Amino acid sequence: MTEQQTPSDPQPLNDLEEQLARGEQPDANPIDVILAFLNNEVYVVSSDALEGPDSQVEPLVLANSAGKPVLAVFSHPSRVGEQYLEAAPNVLGTQGAAIIGNLGDELGMVINPGAAFGFEIDPEGVANIRRDFKPADADGQDAGDLPGPGGGQG
Repeated sequence: MTEQQTPSDPQPLNDLEEQLARGEQPDANPIDVILAFLNNEVYVVSSDALEGPDSQVEPLVLANSAGKPVLAVFSHPSRVGEQYLEAAPNVLGTQGAAIIGNLGDELGMVINPGAAFGFEIDPEGVANIRRDFKPADADGQDAGDLPGPGGGQG
């Protein structure tokens, strides 16, 4: 019998998803999940394509169950559902730290909306991460910039 990946029994596709899967265990350390998010590439979808190093995009923002805006972020390009690609067909990769650094104070974030290995962080949680964690960037380079809702260098 061959194993097939299904939404109800997914396999982690990268380090971030392994940490997200471990994060669901009772003895999990949430700091490990946060660090994995900050230090790995994550993906947003946009109706805009990146056309140069200074181009700006407007990533897809969803409403959570309370009707509050949340930025849709994905741990792997294959986690982007068809319904999101219809609204925003461009999948763009960036560091998780860049997302947190540019999110602003009014916007939360949902990782892998509607899929396994996902969770939501409210604006206060984003602010706490921004305050408590610094990117593991030993050479002192900027973690990156993702202009978008509530942030950026516009």
